[in-house]
Amino acid sequence: MSVIIPFVGRAQLTAQQNLEAFIQHAQGSRIFHGAHAISWHDNSWDLTPWVKYRGGGRSYKPHFVDYDSQGRSKKKKPLPQPFMDATKALAAYAFDHNGASAPYRWIIALRVVDKAFKELGRQSDITALDIDVLKKATEIVLSRYEDPTVAGISLEKVAEAVSRLCLCKLHMAWKFPSKKQQNQARSVNVRADGASDVSGKLPHLKCILDLASVFQNASTSVDTITTGWFALSMFSPNRVSEILALPVNCETEMDGAYGLSWQPSKGGDAMTKFATSDEWEEVARTAIHRMIDLGAPARRAAAWYADNPRTLYLPPELEHLRNRPVTRLEIARIIGTRHVDPGTMNRMGIAPSGHTTRDPGRTEGKEWAKLYTFDSVSKWVLDQLPKEWLADKLLGTHAKDALFCVPRHAMSGRLENQAHIPMLISDSQINNSLNHQTNSIFRRHNLRHPDTGHVWAMTTHQPRHFLNTLAQSKHLSQTLIAFWSGRKKIDQNRWYNHIPHEAFIEAYVEMGQQAPREIMVMGPLDDKISDRAKKEQISKEEALKLELGSVITTRYGMCRHNYALTPCPKDKACIDCGENTFIKGDGRQITEARKQLAISQAALENCRKAIADGEPGVERWLLKHETSVARWTMALEQLTDPAVTEGTLITLPAPEISETKTGLSRNIRIAENPDAVTSDDGMFEFLALGGDH
Repeated sequence: MSVIIPFVGRAQLTAQQNLEAFIQHAQGSRIFHGAHAISWHDNSWDLTPWVKYRGGGRSYKPHFVDYDSQGRSKKKKPLPQPFMDATKALAAYAFDHNGASAPYRWIIALRVVDKAFKELGRQSDITALDIDVLKKATEIVLSRYEDPTVAGISLEKVAEAVSRLCLCKLHMAWKFPSKKQQNQARSVNVRADGASDVSGKLPHLKCILDLASVFQNASTSVDTITTGWFALSMFSPNRVSEILALPVNCETEMDGAYGLSWQPSKGGDAMTKFATSDEWEEVARTAIHRMIDLGAPARRAAAWYADNPRTLYLPPELEHLRNRPVTRLEIARIIGTRHVDPGTMNRMGIAPSGHTTRDPGRTEGKEWAKLYTFDSVSKWVLDQLPKEWLADKLLGTHAKDALFCVPRHAMSGRLENQAHIPMLISDSQINNSLNHQTNSIFRRHNLRHPDTGHVWAMTTHQPRHFLNTLAQSKHLSQTLIAFWSGRKKIDQNRWYNHIPHEAFIEAYVEMGQQAPREIMVMGPLDDKISDRAKKEQISKEEALKLELGSVITTRYGMCRHNYALTPCPKDKACIDCGENTFIKGDGRQITEARKQLAISQAALENCRKAIADGEPGVERWLLKHETSVARWTMALEQLTDPAVTEGTLITLPAPEISETKTGLSRNIRIAENPDAVTSDDGMFEFLALGGDH
């Protein structure tokens, strides 16, 4: 490992002298030496070989062009000298001291600085950087970027480095003025109408459902890959690079629990994340096995190239063709596609051998077929192979073992897959599939916002924000959330808490509004919703959202109690609680209801036997178990009633006798000391009552 010697500016020297020394020091950086040396004089630097990254197909190529040229494919205008050399020196410094993404961000900031100098009518000169230039640069950043956080922080870091290294004439302690406000806006944004836009970083729930529907029916390779990534991103909160770096053998089981093995990117320890439900196990298995099947021929080819990097891979059944002239149909089989038309052959540079064949086994039913040179086929295929074979540079995962190693053109949607030419999926390809203006997965399937009609779009980070926000809304411990998300520090959690405690219920209700059918409700909850909607002059959907409150899944159904306010007021008696809600047709709830009914029936028989044997004090237990049997019987009947619509929310009427923990404590107190009854007994009586609280 090379040692980075820091540059130290000298206060007794002029800024120009320090800058010249800094540039000379920067030219000694490791990136300008060795097998992957970059030329200082190039206006684009390929830092990819120097970066250890997650996922495949990434590139790190900062371009030293001016502000008006960035993002344009033509008419690139380089930064002016001597500002160019100063920018390159700072980019090399950023790479050595701040990591792989720093040069790109610092160059963005320095482009803004260059433009600020020009708009002030001054020559771009890093030694002349001052507060006026930084103010103008701030105006440019705020006017260009909808979220100026990254560019603003990068500008601040550049200004700090230039001042600390004595590269400018003035010592400055400058801060990007809106940094604090921008950081706050990452958690809570305020719309122009004054409402809290707390879900700006979250995917719309209908968007999630629409993408899930594509996953269920994925038939093309691009849909399989995109929805496969999406399914794994919703399995647990993971970065796109972590998912794309998964090995084929990422599945594991522990005591019958299904999980995926992960290596987080932000300093977290290697870990296994288990399925949160049977459904998510099925989703993850489906996504992974689809990717294994899709990429199998590409991984076989990648395994060959790992041992034979400059020798063409041939499937075993085609090995007899090596170094022999081949037909056009044989070329298609070598590449791993159905056919190659003659025009494409010419563009590929595949040369005719000058001979033909009349071999029936090679002409595919035709009288004769033209032969092409094997060397030209080999050269073309080898030129198409990825320049980087590692799907995960941190762990050294080769493409042959990578889950997201797929056939070439698998993400095209228009071109036929070339199964024997491997390709590693990059995060930019996933992002492009989600957001392309004309060919995104949402546009191909005509999936749109139900209110605006706009085609959906989604960032690769939104599912992670969504899951983190759900975890925050359930009041999980920050340590657990950090562990689940693969973070080393829990203070990183705060960037993912975008919506208040009611978020999940809002999403749940929104699901009902946008799903093919409404959420159906029966039992006392339905009456309560109707009464509330009438009294408060709101819609039933709004009343449902308010009545649902906080929802968590339990073994007995769904619990609507808000644990942020009080602990559970019942004493392990969910069946007697008005806040317990069943879902019609849920197989697990039906199984649990049958199990609990059998337990209660057995307990009831034991009570009857004890009474027959003359045991004292059993009558109260008899009454409790009779009530439990009756209520579990009622629940089971409604859960299995064919007349009730699947998915209906079911609540039971309040029991005639129900006891909270408070009421139980009162009765124990009275039993131990009958004289202890106080004036607070009225409140105790109220709290002891059951039903919906």
